[in-house]
Amino acid sequence: MPDKIKYKIFIIEDEALVARELKSRLTNMGYEVVGIAYGRSGIDLALETRPDLLLTDIHLKDDEDGIEVAQSIQRDLDVPVVFLTAYSDEDTVARAKAVTPYGYIIKPVENRELQITIEMALYKFNIERELRETQQLLQTALTCIGSALVFVNHNGEITDLNSDAERLFHVQRRSVIGQPWLDIFSLDGDSSVGRKISLALQSHEVTKLAPFIISSNEDLPNLVDGIVGPMESGGVMILRELSRIHDPVEMLARPEELMANLGADRLSPSESTMCQLLIAVDVIDGSPDAVIMASVTSKLNQMLRATDLVSRFGDNQLSVSMPYTATSEGQQIAQSILRALKHLEGSDGHLVFSIGLSSTTSGDQQPFELFRRASWALNVARESGGSRVISWSDKSEQPIVTAGQEDRQREYHNLVLLWNVMNVVVKSSDEETLADKLSHHLLHSFDFSKVALLESRADSIASIAGAIDGQEEFYGVGDLSLTQEDFGRIHNLSPGADSFAQYRDRYLFALAGNKVLYIESREQLATTEVEFLQTLISYFAARFASDNETTSVSPDLPESEIVYRSPRMESIMESVNLVGPTDATVLIMGESGTGKEKLARAIHQASHRSNHPFVIVDCGAVVGSLIESELFGHVKGAFTGADRHFSGRLKEAKGGTILLDEVGELPLDVQVKLLRFVQEHEVAAVGSNKYETVDTRVLAATNRDLESLISEGKFREDLYYRLNVFSIQTPPLREREGDVLLLARHYLDHYAHQYNKSISGFTSEAERALVQQPWPGNIRELMNVINRAVILCRDSQVSSIHLGLFPDASGESGREEPAELDTLESWLSQLVDTSLSNADLPPLAQWLEEDVILTTLALNADVLNRAATTLGIPETTLRRKVAKLRETSSVHDRPRHSEPIARMINQLIELSRVRRQPVLDVVSSALLRELEARRLNKSDAAALMGVSLPTYRKMVSEAS
Repeated sequence: MPDKIKYKIFIIEDEALVARELKSRLTNMGYEVVGIAYGRSGIDLALETRPDLLLTDIHLKDDEDGIEVAQSIQRDLDVPVVFLTAYSDEDTVARAKAVTPYGYIIKPVENRELQITIEMALYKFNIERELRETQQLLQTALTCIGSALVFVNHNGEITDLNSDAERLFHVQRRSVIGQPWLDIFSLDGDSSVGRKISLALQSHEVTKLAPFIISSNEDLPNLVDGIVGPMESGGVMILRELSRIHDPVEMLARPEELMANLGADRLSPSESTMCQLLIAVDVIDGSPDAVIMASVTSKLNQMLRATDLVSRFGDNQLSVSMPYTATSEGQQIAQSILRALKHLEGSDGHLVFSIGLSSTTSGDQQPFELFRRASWALNVARESGGSRVISWSDKSEQPIVTAGQEDRQREYHNLVLLWNVMNVVVKSSDEETLADKLSHHLLHSFDFSKVALLESRADSIASIAGAIDGQEEFYGVGDLSLTQEDFGRIHNLSPGADSFAQYRDRYLFALAGNKVLYIESREQLATTEVEFLQTLISYFAARFASDNETTSVSPDLPESEIVYRSPRMESIMESVNLVGPTDATVLIMGESGTGKEKLARAIHQASHRSNHPFVIVDCGAVVGSLIESELFGHVKGAFTGADRHFSGRLKEAKGGTILLDEVGELPLDVQVKLLRFVQEHEVAAVGSNKYETVDTRVLAATNRDLESLISEGKFREDLYYRLNVFSIQTPPLREREGDVLLLARHYLDHYAHQYNKSISGFTSEAERALVQQPWPGNIRELMNVINRAVILCRDSQVSSIHLGLFPDASGESGREEPAELDTLESWLSQLVDTSLSNADLPPLAQWLEEDVILTTLALNADVLNRAATTLGIPETTLRRKVAKLRETSSVHDRPRHSEPIARMINQLIELSRVRRQPVLDVVSSALLRELEARRLNKSDAAALMGVSLPTYRKMVSEAS
């Protein structure tokens, strides 16, 4: 036996002496005996040791049958069997044949016979296995024309590859044997292509691979397709090289990289998903002409965002690439596009639009896979009658249809170039880097000799960046060897009607800001190539246009300006005007982003301290060990790093106001010192025991429930009561009826002015989306969304696409609001009658709110979060209302309305759901309508609503 091969043998023999003797003989012959069993117990052991040959006796003790044992093992393990028996009768031999044994030895066994039988059995079995593998390989190869073969085992490790595969991957066979196949493919296992190949290797079925990119460190990427087929032990990938990608494919920036460039307040993409649309324009009894395609393209450019790339993809297809767009958003955008195109001017009902959509995650950077998916979805949309949007599904596969090999080669290059330019723009690099990347991409993708981005000045031409074939670096205009004719044509070019010029082998494209893209080509470009370049460069030019827009001088949003018209905010501003002129400490509570800082500033402006400092300290942003020094100051040498005296923020605000933002984050030891200041207005710096009196008014703000922190031992109760002399609760934006659109239009005007854009307002669909949005981030979130939309908008109105928000589909379903029950109206009418009969008009609205809260609590077993859900308000709001309600005894001394409210609660909840209002607001609105219907004296009506006369007038105005 060859030394390098040591076959493993498993023995099943019920006579221990015979088994040991066999093991000794086989070991001496060079085999490895991996196990001995005496009956059926050998089945599991054989599967565990996976021998190369099974040597078993036929007749075993306890009426066990060796043939049956061998059959059981062969069901799960492909292994040759040699029988060992003292019987050679015809019946035994016939039964043994059913197992297809590779040998049959009669006891007593001679060494030479044993050795020859086992050698022949192993030889025959290995030959047959090689033949089976060869047969499978040939069957697999017949399904695809490909020359690069990569063999892998069940663990995904490379077992072999041929010379064509070595050339394709730029590797040597011996260096990659045993490595995971993903390594040489340069694929991520979580990518779509990586997952597909992995599943194909596991499925043991022949699977076609659509075009995808493989790359190496030593050469440019290659576009390949092929198949994955099964082998006896693993699988084989047969690959065909379609095209060398002469331009390396850019990868999308990760969200954190994009945010580092843009800033969180400028653009905050919801997800790192990429969406791709393919739009087919079909004409009934004809084909679309250039005018139709131009009209559709123009409409898309108006609707979509500045970061979305619209380009031609085939004779009657358009591509829309949308980076950083979630799949759900992409579907809504596609539906919006389809609705707009159906009403496109000039279509006259003879155009049919179909849209295919695909998406991919940030880690799945295979542009060909993305376009293939979109192409499949578009085919389904068209074949099913058109006028619909179909999203990609992996249930079926159809390749991208191309006209021919030459067209496909150009199409591949255009696709890579489109992808690259889109990524370059999305990454928002500096101007020079953008121009340099564009120049190199164009040079590599087309047969150009020179590409450069130039700037036309009064008496000269300057270069921004460029690329020259065969030259490593571009140094400037001198490298282009421009003639006098070139200078003249470049100077005469301008954006608009004269934005393109072609003469001899030169091509000029005008961009914003007197910039011109200059191209020298070895061959004259086809008309389709020029059109493709114009589309691509116009998209790229938008980046420069935004950089060259002169931002008009516009002050920041006034710090003290508060925009509102809702009754809730009207009441709060009345409180601000009342408490502002005093020196009372004010605690402002509310969710993040509700404008607590603006209210604090408004209080300061309304006080006699308005000409003195207004200092803000974010207690949550300062390290706990330094917050004491930040507030009270420190003397030199008080701690390590205290190399100078610092007066502290409380002293800096002397004579004015200090706002302690996020006061709930203060450490307990600092709370003790703050308590002394709030009580005595005395300050002692860190490292000093000398107290000074400082006249500073304290305002505090928090988004946390301080009462809960007190119960948890994290906030001092005595400090809470000192800060809570006067409290203001800022309502979340979702509870400010009528304020959302008012604020949105306010910020739209501001940012449009700041970015020098002519935007007149929102589309009706965008307004519905704004109103329906719950705004968990409140006003701050609304500001950022409007800011982002203005940046992305290229139209005269901001649409849902620019906002990234879409109205609820149920809002368009024609569902009618359920009618209010006569019992509610009649009951409120009776309550008003009863109230008007009293000499002192009661605050009926307040009573009803209290009774709705108490009834809802009772129906929910006093569980606050369940009751808050029923009422449609935050739990913190309900907790505060309940605490205030339980502190007053008036509820026990007045009429109660629990029983009728309990009967109507389900109908109130339904009205709340449809109107998207809290239940309390639904009841308040119903009462307001009842009072207005009676045409009461406004003062009496205000008293019944429990508000001031100006507030009541405001409520009536808004309700109308």
